[in-house]
Amino acid sequence: MSGERRYDHQGLRRAIALVFVASGADDATSNAVADMLIEANLSGHDSHGIQMVKHYLEGMHDDGMRLDARPELIHDGEAVLRIDGHLALGALTGAFAMEHGIAAARQHGVALVALANSHHLGRIGYWAERCLQDGLASLHFVNVHGHRPLVAAWGGRQARLGTNPVCIGVPGTDATEPFVLDMATSKIAFGKVGVAYDKDETLPDGAMISKTGEMTRDPATMIEDEFGGALLSMGEHKGGGLAVVCELLAGALAGNRTMVPERQHANTIINGMLSIIIDPDALGGFDAMKAEIDGLYGYIRSSEPMAGHDRVLIAGEPERLARADRLEHGVPLADAAWADFVEAAASRGVAAADLEQAVGTS
Repeated sequence: MSGERRYDHQGLRRAIALVFVASGADDATSNAVADMLIEANLSGHDSHGIQMVKHYLEGMHDDGMRLDARPELIHDGEAVLRIDGHLALGALTGAFAMEHGIAAARQHGVALVALANSHHLGRIGYWAERCLQDGLASLHFVNVHGHRPLVAAWGGRQARLGTNPVCIGVPGTDATEPFVLDMATSKIAFGKVGVAYDKDETLPDGAMISKTGEMTRDPATMIEDEFGGALLSMGEHKGGGLAVVCELLAGALAGNRTMVPERQHANTIINGMLSIIIDPDALGGFDAMKAEIDGLYGYIRSSEPMAGHDRVLIAGEPERLARADRLEHGVPLADAAWADFVEAAASRGVAAADLEQAVGTS
């Protein structure tokens, strides 16, 4: 079993920013990337946190991400916006898309934002939470191209799709926290395969098949062999259908392109995202919704928990519980994950001692 340490989140932020500054990014860009990644770690989604740094640097090296690029609003139809990310960092393109989408939703009641050609957008719940800060509900459909497919189509045994997340955020009330459903359309995100591999753990049942189509729980199947297997969709044909919806909406409709063989390359993660941002005040005001939300959540939570569960949780609660724990006790990282980060930093001339000093463990 791999060892594990806990790190102060602010120290990890400093370490990530240090690596991106050394790579040529300005302070604002470096801090934006660090914030996006560490917020994923704080939320309990380590697959989308500091583990992604090495992949970002690989993408930069292979021209799958352009450090000096900036997103561009290429069509302003008032409530309908199209944005070209120009392969800029997802921390920049996502923020740009949400800034313009939130402003449009405030003015028109609803906004449709099509973002194409973005580098990795990170944990999509991060962008729903940005809308929630302004009291807005949102729906996000995401696809990916630029690297190998990871997920088998329903009924198939070869990978044909990305993990294609769907995210929905709804504001909370005085008595309840916001609802944030953020899910890959595969049974697990591919990054969680890497986390399990680093920790020498097995995967959940029914999450992956081998190249011969047999069920396997061994993360090495896809980590050590690029074509060694495929993830399975969550909810069988339902998740498989949603994955295709993400290709159609975030890929074809939003202009990001879809997962087809000629767009599969190494070390590249190109996201498209179609976002619908809604101002509740345009539908009669959020106050009218509060009693319904409070009543619904109360009724759901009144259910007796089934075996293996302490209580019934609403989407978004697991992330808030993880955040409270990690703010108090630190972010847990497998030694293998830290070693990968140190190796990636070294490729940019940042010494391990500098990283240890940044995180406060020197």
